[in-house]
Amino acid sequence: MILGVTGKIASGKTEVMNILRDHDFYCIYADKIVHNIYRKEGEGSKRVVAVFGEQFLSDSGEIDRLKLRNEVFQDENKLKMLNNIIHPIVYEEIVNLLKKHSGQHENIAVELVYFDTEFLGDFVDKILWVERPNEDIKKVLVEQRGFDSDLAEKAMGFIEKPKEIDFVIENNENLEKLAINCCRKLVL
Repeated sequence: MILGVTGKIASGKTEVMNILRDHDFYCIYADKIVHNIYRKEGEGSKRVVAVFGEQFLSDSGEIDRLKLRNEVFQDENKLKMLNNIIHPIVYEEIVNLLKKHSGQHENIAVELVYFDTEFLGDFVDKILWVERPNEDIKKVLVEQRGFDSDLAEKAMGFIEKPKEIDFVIENNENLEKLAINCCRKLVL
């Protein structure tokens, strides 16, 4: 089974992926792929600079993710432009990883924020949505990720729940309860 794991920003997708990894899922993290393509001279880095400008490069020549995040979360059109640049590269890398690992692993989980059929939804068997109360998400964004309150509100509003979801995992208590919810829903 190939399981897509999605949810709003700071919903707990990584924690769910860690639980799945502990239950013998091979895990693919879109955010790690993005991080790699933003490296100096990476394809994503080149494309972002071509559209947004060199002011988004750090001193080391990589994309300054914090600066770019703050820019695109202020303007939905800029976020769409960035997604149109990055999603095809991420899609290609995920497809390559799936081809490489599908024969080796019975279960694979793919984590990403944007899970739509246009870019990333056509290669999964099931989709899992991680549900977390907005006030908890906002707290994580402000206290742990350095968002100001307004930016956190905007970032939470950009992610839409996919139309077709097979599982919903509630993340509203603690990691132990989250693990129990995952195991029950997915029969792990």
